[in-house]
Amino acid sequence: MSITGITAGLSGVLAAQNRFESSANNIANIRSVSGPNPAVGEEPTRINADGTPVFRPTVAQDTTTTSGAVRSGQTLANPSAVQIFDPSAADAAEDGTVFRGNVDIGREVTEQVRATAQFEANLQAIRVQDEALEEAIDILS
Repeated sequence: MSITGITAGLSGVLAAQNRFESSANNIANIRSVSGPNPAVGEEPTRINADGTPVFRPTVAQDTTTTSGAVRSGQTLANPSAVQIFDPSAADAAEDGTVFRGNVDIGREVTEQVRATAQFEANLQAIRVQDEALEEAIDILS
């Protein structure tokens, strides 16, 4: 029994929060203006030629550390943009196409369900570790 279990559980809670935030941001920006996908090795644009900000959807990436904790980050979805036909859009090209973030609502809802389960599981791990530490303290006192 150690604090390591609580630390690992807390890192899992933070990773779940990161996963949920990434997905919520993607859903909130599902119709936001995007730009063409960058070429390999090229930095993605953040502002279009007309000065409008560019939305790039993200994907949460979790890795396990040697101590058993979780390190979480976000990477750009690949491809980050898709070209769709929407001639009524203000930013439509002459052929009626626009770039939008590559966001799949079904995938994002699944990510949110996964994040919720991840959050709950890590909270339960923290509770169990806390109870075990309390019992150890009671035994030692």
